[in-house]
This record gives sequence, C-alpha cells and structure tokens, in this order.
Amino acid sequence: MIFSENNLMVSRLRTALADGISIEGADASFYIRELSESTMMSRGLDCSTAHQGAQGNYEVSPYSVYHPDVINAINAAEPGSFIPNWL
Repeated sequence: MIFSENNLMVSRLRTALADGISIEGADASFYIRELSESTMMSRGLDCSTAHQGAQGNYEVSPYSVYHPDVINAINAAEPGSFIPNWL
C-alpha cells in the first residue's frame, strides 16, 4: 500500500468538511498553501515555481503544513521519510 502525505492531508480535509469541523493548524496551512499553489499553476507557473511561491506567500514554517498524525503515519509506513524537524 502506498501512502502519500498529500493524499492523507486531503482525506483529513474531506473528513472535516463532511463532519462540519473547522480546520486549523497544519490542516489550514496545507489547504491555504495548496490552494495558492493551484491558483499560481492555473495562471501558467510551473509546479516547482508555484510551490516555492505559495510557501513564500505565508509566514509559516515549511514544517507546519503536515499534521503530526500524517507525519507519523508516513514514517510508520516508510521510516525516515520525515526528519525529526517535522515533529
């Protein structure tokens, strides 16, 4: 089974939406960053440039965009995928 941190984060967002739960913290950071990146790509930027631009638009640590549950799940499936800085 392949685990993707982005797929797990999207699953968390879908669950929150279905349950009527507000998002915050890593979930909100992930959502805002991905929305910004998608908008930039729809305007013609390549993926790498849009990724860097989206990260630079918000004053949050790049280590803040994945929820600890997602980091732990990925590390359980693929040890060492996330270095300790992520936690």
